[in-house]
Formats: sequence, C-alpha cells, structure tokens
Amino acid sequence: MGKKKDEAATKEAAALNEIAASIRKDFPHLTDGDVAAMIDRAREDFYDRPIREFVPLFVERRIRAQLTARKE
Repeated sequence: MGKKKDEAATKEAAALNEIAASIRKDFPHLTDGDVAAMIDRAREDFYDRPIREFVPLFVERRIRAQLTARKE
C-alpha cells in the first residue's frame, strides 16, 4: 500500500472512531459492540469505492437514520 493510501486509511479509521464515540454519546443504550457492528455493516456497501473521503459521513448518516427510525 502506498503512503497516500495508508494516510487515507488512517484518516478514515480516526473519523469512524469519532463517529462511534458520537453515536455512543447520543444513544447511550448502545454498547460499544453494538456500535462497532453497525459501523461494520454500514461500511460494507462502501468497501469497493475508490474515493474514501466521504465514507465516514455516509456511514454516520446511515446509522443515525436507522437509529432515529427505531425511536419513532
């Protein structure tokens, strides 16, 4: 893997960690494992995407939409 790909992967992982913390804060009934599983499932649709910059945003939106729909 090239340096740019390594940096992009590191940035993506950091962003997903921040998203996980934010979701746990906003939905305290979820366990760390619940949130990690939700992130993994949401990321599956984006594994083959060449542009990774927006993956964390899409993952967060998908999870929050699912959680909000459950509340209603």
